[in-house]
Amino acid sequence: MIEYSTLSSGDDCFTMKAGRGEDGLRVNKPTENVVVRYCLAKEGHGGITIGSETAAMIRNIYVHDTVFDDTGVGIRFKTRRPRGGGGENFYYERIRMNLRDEAFRWDMLGSPMHVGKLAERLPILEINSLTPSFKNTFAKDIIVENAKAFVRIEGIPESPMENFHLENATINSKKLFTAHDAKNITIKNAIIQSQDSLIKLTDVSNLKFKNVEFKILGGNLIK
Repeated sequence: MIEYSTLSSGDDCFTMKAGRGEDGLRVNKPTENVVVRYCLAKEGHGGITIGSETAAMIRNIYVHDTVFDDTGVGIRFKTRRPRGGGGENFYYERIRMNLRDEAFRWDMLGSPMHVGKLAERLPILEINSLTPSFKNTFAKDIIVENAKAFVRIEGIPESPMENFHLENATINSKKLFTAHDAKNITIKNAIIQSQDSLIKLTDVSNLKFKNVEFKILGGNLIK
């Protein structure tokens, strides 16, 4: 349990990790069954961050009644092809965000500086013990007062991000929605105001908007 805490770290604020690579698989100590509530994240790269050390799995995380104020990314997920494991079963409720970067961000490839050619999206690689995955993220009653972008997903071609469901949200962002290598995404009962009308998708399947009002410049979406 993490509660009634304020972090202004200059890096990721409330962060869940579980070891990385072969050593993380050997030790095999997952991070699971964590509640974060009544907290404030201020200056930092991420408000609530999963990873990027994910070898032993991060699962069953419940975050509610929390505020991100002048934070980078709001709800952030990070892993890399060599990290292993991943995460599943994330629940976020009643969160208010004032951000410099994205509201929801999955970064599963990383940068060449840290993992070399493994950061390149293609070619698709064979799945092995170090291939991570992220799945089952549920969020509702979310207010994003300001953000650089609403959603940005960078999955792994051989291990797409799976199952993101957002319900009851009010979003104000400069950019709208960008994703590659993801499947089963539902945005329901939301008002989304954006300065940019572009939705950019690469190898994304089963994306649904249900009862969503887009308030964008020009009044039309560009897909």
